[in-house]
Amino acid sequence: MKILFFKDAFYFDALAKLMITLVIFITGIIGAFSYRYLQGDGRRRSFLSKVFLVGSCLGLAMASNYLLMFFIFWCLANIFFIKLMIHKPSWKAAQASGKLALEYFTLSAVFIGSAFFLFYESTGQSCFQKIVATPVVTDNIPLQIALGLMIIGVMIQSAQWPFHAWFLSSLNAPTPASALMHAGLINGGGFLLARFSPLYQTQTWFLISLFCIGIISVILGSFWQLIQNDLKRMLACSTMAQIGFMLVQCGLGL
Repeated sequence: MKILFFKDAFYFDALAKLMITLVIFITGIIGAFSYRYLQGDGRRRSFLSKVFLVGSCLGLAMASNYLLMFFIFWCLANIFFIKLMIHKPSWKAAQASGKLALEYFTLSAVFIGSAFFLFYESTGQSCFQKIVATPVVTDNIPLQIALGLMIIGVMIQSAQWPFHAWFLSSLNAPTPASALMHAGLINGGGFLLARFSPLYQTQTWFLISLFCIGIISVILGSFWQLIQNDLKRMLACSTMAQIGFMLVQCGLGL
């Protein structure tokens, strides 16, 4: 059953409920782990508050019914995560990783923001429900471009080859921050594809592209995982492959 309130600002369908439950569950686990992991750290409370803010922004993004709302919460979640990465100001490696992640997240935001703008221009709607109900016709070029830009933005956010450098670099962050990325934030791209799936279902070319992109990342991530001698890098490569498999599923229409 679909529940709408606050003038349709939020949309709790089955997908949103599932993702919000997942976000709450993972945020709670990582928050508890962080509390123990950072014992003796004078900035532990600040770190825990940012973990909560990342989870809250992700949950609000999943429930958002409007493009602008989703985009704002999406960007805020990325910003708070970068702050988690550079938790230790004196840790130069983490500082460099945070800057690299900021560059990639900004690039992803540009593509996704451009896609959202074209969705609005081509359909005249800013509501997810109404946009995905729009028939996709071949002569609607702005809508076609928006679907392509969305895929690129998802690839960057989800660390798919060749946009995976920021993800491997993020391992310099404190372990709880890395865990939050592996288990939560990086899956946002898959949510976007699922949310817009009615538009992609009729576009064979885009489905084939998603399938091929996912397969490349699955193969590379799985292979790179086997040759790592560091547990965190093994997990990072495994996560890259797992997200690639998610894109494969999207490409198959699942």
